[in-house]
This record gives sequence, structure tokens and C-alpha cells, in this order.
Amino acid sequence: MTQGQANGWGKGAEPVAPFDLETLREASRSLGEPEWLLEARKDHLLSFGETPPALGRYSRLNLNWKRLSPAPPSSSLATPPGVVGLASMKAMSQSVHPLGEVLRGDRAFFDRLPLPDTAWDHLVMAGWQNGYYLKRPSGRTDEGVAYLALEAADGLVLEPLFLEVGEGEEFSIFLHFRDLAEAESYRVSTLGMRIADGARLKLFLLHEGHASHHHLSASFKVGKDAAVEIFSAWMGGRWRVARMQADLTAPGASWTESHLVFSTGREHFDLDSRVRMLEHHTRSDVQVKTVAAGASRAIFTGNLLMEKEANFSEARLSDHVLLLSPQARADSIPGLEIKALDVKASHAASVGQVDEEQLYYLESRGLSPEHARRLLVVGFLESLFGRAPFAFVPQILDPLLENRVSL
Repeated sequence: MTQGQANGWGKGAEPVAPFDLETLREASRSLGEPEWLLEARKDHLLSFGETPPALGRYSRLNLNWKRLSPAPPSSSLATPPGVVGLASMKAMSQSVHPLGEVLRGDRAFFDRLPLPDTAWDHLVMAGWQNGYYLKRPSGRTDEGVAYLALEAADGLVLEPLFLEVGEGEEFSIFLHFRDLAEAESYRVSTLGMRIADGARLKLFLLHEGHASHHHLSASFKVGKDAAVEIFSAWMGGRWRVARMQADLTAPGASWTESHLVFSTGREHFDLDSRVRMLEHHTRSDVQVKTVAAGASRAIFTGNLLMEKEANFSEARLSDHVLLLSPQARADSIPGLEIKALDVKASHAASVGQVDEEQLYYLESRGLSPEHARRLLVVGFLESLFGRAPFAFVPQILDPLLENRVSL
């Protein structure tokens, strides 16, 4: 669907959504969608109405999102200036496809791609206006890192995005979530990603928010001898909830997940990472580093499940938080459930403040207290850069971190 086609949505008065079944039916038919897709939309809307939207034990959405007008997301292929290693717009345009067009010609689409299963995901799949499907053209050689900016303005934005990496293929992607809204908005993003046998996916996810509220849920299905490296950076946004789930479905599957978080003011960030290791000789490594300043709050819940078939697998889960003010709060809740008999697994968590001895050492070398503090805070987060999948990630994040430390 294009943005122009989406203008007919959203005038109903149902209590569960800003559109009802009749509005859904009329809009779907006016866009020429197949009957099966309309039925799928209806099923998702009914599922959303039957299931109370869950936000987690520590998150509350202080926003009457039902009063927001539906607004379509938009995208841009224009790469950030001065960043070396990104693919051209022409090359990227061959990898991005409108979701509506793909679904019209591929009814089995959702049978092979994972779909997150929260109430909010049902709302997205019922009422989405624009959506995207990413896949490298068959036989295409690597032309650099694909870049896609996903933009959202005021209102209720329902944003589905699906990605598929074929057997033995490699795909490197930079997804940039940019909030253009200055007024209150609620953005709900649903990501489904399938990485086939022997495939490689490198993903850099950057979120830059303002006054927005953003709920993101992502589901990954990783095949035999496939490998995923995901590195996300969360820079701003009034309220952010992220739900990540990876299923390592076959032997040799590898999962590396890294999150860099900087919250300030009265921002709220809630990350839930779930990794299920379903077969033998799989590998998982999840690391999170968070700085919380002002009166912000950061929550990390890690869940690692090693099924009884996951023998000879290795897993690591760690979360480290730096608090910059007495008003800042952080909760770190790592959890392991191990059913296999022969595995290696570990977890670690820490919450602390800037080390006064390190501050004293830097100040004794001539640095001002402000400069010394900035070096320690930025250095704490930059220690995660070694896990970044692309060389340009520090180039992009360094100025963002410096700006946040100065707030």
C-alpha cells in the first residue's frame, strides 16, 4: 500500500481501536486486497479486542492512544551524509518492497515468516496502512549496508516490517527509526525476520525519539548454521518498550544481541529479550549497557531458555547499568531456564554509579569535573562498540552520546 492509498482509514468508534470492522472492510476492498487478507485483518482485530494489551510489570502507558488519529508511516532511502559503507539508494530500492504488493501475490507469506504475538501486534496487523518487506534480490552481490529510515509523525502509527534472508545469503541492514512528531504520538512497530539455513544477517537498529511513545516487538527465526548479529541504540523518546524474541530452531544457529541505551529527563525504557535455544550446538550472547540520567527509568528483563535438545550449546546474558542521578532508577532482571544436561551458560548484572576514584584520577590529571564525568560515561557505553556489526556505528553514535551527556 502506498501512503496515498492509506487516506481512507480510521473513523470508527469501537472501544478497542480507532477503526471498526466495517471501516476495515470498506478500506480493504477499496484498495483491492484479496479476500483472505481482509479475513486475516478481521481475525487480528478480534484477537486484539479479546486480549488486554500487555506492557510489562514495570511499564504503564500514560497516553490515551485511542483518541489519536491513525497516521501512515513513511520511509526514506536517503543515506545520512558522510557515512561510508552504505548501499546506494538505487541498490536499496531493489530490496524494499511494499508489503501490500507482496501479500497480493504470496498468500503463504506469513506461513514462513515469524510474527510476534502480543496484543499490539494484532492491532498492527489489523489496521496497518503502509508496511515493508525487505529481501536481497537473488544472486545479488553485496553492495554495502542497506539503509532504510522509518519515519513517524503525529497520531497512531501502525508499522509492520518483515525481512527474509534466503539460504546461504548475507544481508547487512541499518534500520533507522526517526520520530518526526513534536506532539504526542504512539508508534507501534512489528518486525518479523526469517534467517534461512546458512544465512547471515547483520542489523544495526537506531532509535531517535522526541515526544513519542514507541512499542516495538520483533521476532527472529534462525535456521541451521545461520548467524545473526543485532546491535541497537536507543537515543531518546518519552516512552519506549521493546520486546525481542529469537528462536534458534536448528543446530549451529548463532545469535549475538547488543543494546546501548541512554535515557534522561523523565524518559521510560523497558527492554524484554527472550532467546529460545531449541536444538544442539547453538550459541547465544546477549549484552546490554544502559546509562540512566535525570529522573528516567530503565528496565531490562532477560529470558534465556535452553530446551532439553540444546545439548552442547553456549549462552551468555549480561546487563550493566550506570546511574547518573539519585532520581534515576534501573531494574535488571536476568533469567535462565536450562533443561539440557550438557551446556555452558552464564549471566551477570550490575547497577552502579560513576566511580569517584576514577573521577578523582582524571581530575588530578587536569580535567574539569564535567569533562572527566563525560569521559567516564561515554567510555562506559563505547566499550560495547566492539560488538557493533559495522565500522561506521561509532561515527554515528559518538555525537549522539556526547549530546545526551550534555543534557
